[in-house]
Amino acid sequence: MIKHVAVVVGVLLLASVALAQDEGRWDVGLNAVGLWGKQTSGNGTTQIPTKNIGFLATVRFHIGDRSALEVNWSRGNDSQKYITSTLQYRVLTTLNEFTGAYVFRPMQTERFKPFLLVGGGAIVFNPDNTLIFETPQALEGVRQTRPAVLYGGGVDYHLVRALSLRLQYRGLFYSPPDFKLPGLLTGGHGHMAEPGVGLVIKF
Repeated sequence: MIKHVAVVVGVLLLASVALAQDEGRWDVGLNAVGLWGKQTSGNGTTQIPTKNIGFLATVRFHIGDRSALEVNWSRGNDSQKYITSTLQYRVLTTLNEFTGAYVFRPMQTERFKPFLLVGGGAIVFNPDNTLIFETPQALEGVRQTRPAVLYGGGVDYHLVRALSLRLQYRGLFYSPPDFKLPGLLTGGHGHMAEPGVGLVIKF
């Protein structure tokens, strides 16, 4: 599954480069995004991601007036909390998202350019520290990469010249990490909501 996702992202990136023949079809977005993970339960364990703010960078190539391809990278930090019948774990985590997407613009005006997007990629969960009942442990988790399905939508509002304001909502479906620590696998389906705001430069 991870190999398939990597191939899709690679194809999107290569297609963007191959199609980049005309000027003015690229834009770069720099965004602040919320990282709001959904609680999941299973196998006697409840997993609760904490909420935080992250950074999202997007490169988008416009194929025509209505279609575009984009690649994304985001980074943020949170805590993955796990509650079992006997223990409470908290794993301090760095998250990196690598995704690609197809973007569709159903309409546009001089100022407003709404869009929808769908794609996929991966989220890398890198454990920084593990605590049990808020006490640091020598127990170390393992970095895990989870395939993810991406969807979302938003609007670009033209400000001046090549600069626009981007408001968007993105959602990611994935399997929650367990860091290969005993008893932390929920087997549930995770979801991360990423509302975001940022600036877009077209060139």
